[in-house]
This record gives sequence, C-alpha cells and structure tokens, in this order.
Amino acid sequence: MRRRALLGRLLGALLAPACAFAQTGRARRRVGWLDLSSSGANLGAFEQAMVARGWIKGETFGIDYRGAEGSAERLAAFTAELIRLPVDAIVAPGLAEALAAKSATRTLPVVIAGIDDPVARGLVATLARPGKNITGVAIARRERAMRLMSLIHELAPRPPRVAALLDSADPDHRAILGDLRVAARTNGMALDAVEVQQYVDVEPALATIRRHGTGVIVVPTSSMFVPRWIGDLALANKLAVASMSPSYAREGGLVACSDDWTAIFERVATFVDRILKGAKPDALPMELATRFKVTVNRKTARTLKLDVPPGVLAQADTVID
Repeated sequence: MRRRALLGRLLGALLAPACAFAQTGRARRRVGWLDLSSSGANLGAFEQAMVARGWIKGETFGIDYRGAEGSAERLAAFTAELIRLPVDAIVAPGLAEALAAKSATRTLPVVIAGIDDPVARGLVATLARPGKNITGVAIARRERAMRLMSLIHELAPRPPRVAALLDSADPDHRAILGDLRVAARTNGMALDAVEVQQYVDVEPALATIRRHGTGVIVVPTSSMFVPRWIGDLALANKLAVASMSPSYAREGGLVACSDDWTAIFERVATFVDRILKGAKPDALPMELATRFKVTVNRKTARTLKLDVPPGVLAQADTVID
C-alpha cells in the first residue's frame, strides 16, 4: 500500500502541471514559419513579441521553422509539410513565402510581412478587407522613398542631382524608381535612372554618373549591389550613397532609410496572437508599416566634405563615426 501511495503521489506530481495547463484552456498552439533564405531573420523579434503577449515558448506555443535555403521548390514542399502537421497559422515574411502559402492553402490563416503593395501582387483584395485567409503587415515603400529623398535634400548643400542605380533584371527596381521619381519631384530634385545588366557594368556606370555632375546615388537592395563593393566604388568616385538598407550606410554609404523590422514583427505577433485566440484573418485589416530607421555615416560625410545638419542627426537611429 505504501508503495502504491508513493507511486500515486509521483504520478500526480507529474500530471499536475499538465492538468493545470489543461484547465487554463490554452492548449499548445503551433505556428509555422516559412523562410526562403534560411537566415532566420526577425524570428527572434517575433518570439519576444509573442512572449510579451503572454505566450510561453515550448508550453503554450511553438514555432515550426522551415528554411528553404533559396530553393523555391523546397519552399513549396515545406509549405505543404506545415499544412499537414498541422500548424494553426503560418508566418510568411517575404513575397516568395507569401505566394507559396497562398498557392498551398485557402483556409489556413497566413500572416504576411515585408511586402509592398500586396493588393497589386494578388495576395489580398484590399488592405481594409483582405478577404479569405491572408492578412498581416505591408511595407510603405512610397513613404520610405519620400523620407529618403527628404534626408538627401537636407544633407546636400543645395538641391542635388540624384541618380538611381538599378538592376535591369529586378522587376521591383522599376516600381521603386516610380516612387523615387515622385519623391524627387516633391523635394525639388532631378533624378536620373541608370540601369545595369551585370556586375561589369557597375563600375563604368558610377564613373559616368560622376562625370555628369551627380553627387548622390540611390541604391536599392539587390544581390548584384554588394554593400561593401558599392561603398568602395562610390567613395572612389566621390559619390554619396543613399539606400533603403542600413548595410549600405555601414559599408561606406552616407545615409539609409530602412523599414523598422522589429516594429513590423511586433505587429505580426499581434496578428498571430489574435488568430490563435480565435480571430479570423478576413476580419483583421492589414496594416501599413510607416515606422522607419535612419542610419547616418558621419565618417563618410567627412570624407565627402559634407556637413550633417543637426536636424538629420536628430532623426538618426544610428550614427556611424
């Protein structure tokens, strides 16, 4: 009897947490995370935001991460795998991930992030009424271009002539150019578009830009435009680089205006939190991320003999000296 009582107490001790957990009504939920690049970028910010909303990793929620290492085929297979598990929701932090999720399911909730104009890309009907199973946070590309051009206007000693260096093979660069043109006109600046097709075109393009009297080049993110390489080439040609990624500013560029990814994935966590608690994606309007981070490289400014106005420094989240 004593042995049986002891075993009973041990079994009760083991089951008590599970019973208490069940009584809370918060069964462990599963969140699928798709990642084309396998970098795991922003996953930590999302997890912290979920914890801040009361979720406990490994107890009340878990993340099923799938990194496709750049393979579209693997991404499609991983999407199907997450659906079969099944997970309760999928986070798709990029266009390729969002399109893969959209192709794979019309019922499982999908929260997208980091995508400009999801309506034009066929992911949702409208931002206010996304419809079906997809919602999330869109990036404000036009507003970001306007902010970047405003920073350039403040940093240059006079309304400068600006060139946009574009990868002709990247369809997103044409859309970005349209936003940059509008932003340049608004700030009273001329903007030239310079397209390149391959790596060997970049160096002569920058030399030509400089000969035309241009002082600033805007460089959208591209696999062709490696930040350190572009920074070195620009400084050799006495050109200031402005970009939408802080990596260019860190590698010799002058200024960057980038999306605040921590803020974006805090909002993604809010969407996931509400969905896991019973909300339907089609009842959750998409949000537009309008918080940006400004990076200023004061060392580059000194090299180019440019003064950084106090107003620009006041806007900067990061100053590189």
